Amino acid sequence: MLGFITMPPAHHRQATDLKNQTPTKQPIQAPELSWNEAGLPIADAFDDPYFSVENGLEETRYVFLKNNQLPERFKVGSGPFRIIETGFGTGLNFLATWQAFNQEATSERWLHFTSVEKYPLTKEQLTKALALWPELSDLSHQLIERYPPATPGFHVLSWPEERVTLTLIFADVHDAFPELSGPVDAWYLDGFAPSKNPAMWSDELFKEIRRISRNPSPHRIPSVATFTAAGLVRRGLKGAGFHMAKVPGFGRKREMLAGTYQATTGPEKSAQHNRLPWQLMPAPLHYGSHVVIAGAGLAGCTTARALAERGFKVTLCDPEGIASGASGNPQGGLYIKLAADDQATHSDFYRQAYLLALKEVRRILGDPAKDDTKAKYWDECGVLQLAYDEKETKRQQRFIERHQPTAELVQSIRQESREGLLYPAAGWVSPVDFCRALIQHPRIHFNKTAVIGFSGEQNNMTLEMADGAIHADALVIATAHQVKELAGENTHLPIKKIRGQLSYLDATSLPDLTQVLCARSYMAPPINGCLVLGATYNLKDDDPELRDSDHQTNLSHLTDFGHEWEKAASTADIIGGRVAFRCTTPDYLPMAGPLVQKQAFIELFQPMTKNAKRIPREPMPWLSGVWLNIGHGSRGLASTSLCAELIAEQMIGDAVCSSQTVTDALSPNRFLLRDLIRNKL
Repeated sequence: MLGFITMPPAHHRQATDLKNQTPTKQPIQAPELSWNEAGLPIADAFDDPYFSVENGLEETRYVFLKNNQLPERFKVGSGPFRIIETGFGTGLNFLATWQAFNQEATSERWLHFTSVEKYPLTKEQLTKALALWPELSDLSHQLIERYPPATPGFHVLSWPEERVTLTLIFADVHDAFPELSGPVDAWYLDGFAPSKNPAMWSDELFKEIRRISRNPSPHRIPSVATFTAAGLVRRGLKGAGFHMAKVPGFGRKREMLAGTYQATTGPEKSAQHNRLPWQLMPAPLHYGSHVVIAGAGLAGCTTARALAERGFKVTLCDPEGIASGASGNPQGGLYIKLAADDQATHSDFYRQAYLLALKEVRRILGDPAKDDTKAKYWDECGVLQLAYDEKETKRQQRFIERHQPTAELVQSIRQESREGLLYPAAGWVSPVDFCRALIQHPRIHFNKTAVIGFSGEQNNMTLEMADGAIHADALVIATAHQVKELAGENTHLPIKKIRGQLSYLDATSLPDLTQVLCARSYMAPPINGCLVLGATYNLKDDDPELRDSDHQTNLSHLTDFGHEWEKAASTADIIGGRVAFRCTTPDYLPMAGPLVQKQAFIELFQPMTKNAKRIPREPMPWLSGVWLNIGHGSRGLASTSLCAELIAEQMIGDAVCSSQTVTDALSPNRFLLRDLIRNKL
């Protein structure tokens, strides 16, 4: 007889809510700082220093590293080691931990540091504060270089060569913690003192700490350390299941708190009660496992790189070669379109994905401003989304008024003949060159063949190839609209195949173009005298041949780009073109994560057709060892890097670098659950 759980509290978003919207967020504000005679930053709002006036770095090493026993714990084990911090502040705790990790960790460890900050310092404030610690200057420089703009939500900063990821969340801790999940190995509780900042040290905080700390693995017992010895903190952590002790404090501070999670308040419920069934990932793969990826477009190549950098052996397969499908366009715009009316999950995902993609393109392809040879691969020339009609003009105005985005992310621009939204850090990328650069890694092997079938289970799979069979531990399907040919009837993937045609124009007689322009079509600054314009959007159209009618459609869109382009709509010379097929989903979000067995899922979750809140308390019937990364549509340059990171983290057993709401919204199984609840299966 099945057991059931009712719909969990508000911090677990209902999977049945297809819009899956998160609450409206206020614009991020930097703190007002004063600097004392020693150059230490003081938060004016809390009248409290960011670190000890005696020695902030030694305080961090004593309070958080020593009392969480981190140097000793870094030396043993493999896989991810996850730390969660309240209050990123100047980043000193993160940098000191990174330094200790570099000195002590085994080569099979990966540090995942998650930190929440409501009032993030500006890059200038951060630079000034961290200048106090010359011995951390190399690491400080790397942090400052990738420090994100002041936009709300999750930000991923990754240094794969150092085996370090920082998930930096700009939000109130009470909004951020409900979106986090385990596992966690150590807690840094480092907000301003309870007497100065009582709102943070609430019962809700300790309840979330308890929830996140629950972990079915007996080998990962979370520890906690905090500079304060306040009674409300000690009682709160004890109530959260930690065995707490007062220990000597740092410097002149008499006492502080440290402890380990032991569920001292009573027996713990299983992980099945703690999280929704579809949020419990399959068992993690071991370091060095062999993963086969079918499909060598942007989704496949970014996934291959993310897995290889975490120690996996990767075989990337595609009979057509690297980036032969929709990822094979000569130029692609790296940009996004954010919702105007709310902070929907769609915008939360694409904002985070876009900011990560910018960093990844620069990391993989290099800096075109410093090396002229890189300019043929990409250019951060900016992207202008034009307000090409009255409806789009009003939408953009609402977006700016409601969200007040930082100028680093997007700016409202008015020029002589056009207006729109400028993404100053965006630009164009050659997807083919990006894919080729991504797979230049010693753990990635490319095989120009097709995966045509699979059998077995995770850690013991047989992949049938066009030229034989190989054994692997897992399979990632990244074949876009061709996914059903491999995934088979045992899945539920309502994807759309969309034909797109580009037009190549002779740029010699066209107006000068120095940035990417987007309206009903897009175009980028020309390369070698060729301007790429497009692409059309044709549903239920499998024609692979170029069509004059689609060229004319593209040319008609030139009038959207301003008065100087109106004449070009009738006089431009077409010198070629390209047809490719995008893969999109009904909600226009990608599918990234593990797959379930369709029929077994329907049988197990059938009770939800009568009551969507009555969820069977049973493990998910995973299609063992099979993962998916598809559905990126025309935004693959922006979306694939984050999806690849999520898959790599899920495979290795790490906590993901995005919110639980976004992770749920990307699940390949969301449409199966939706249609089951609506009794459409």
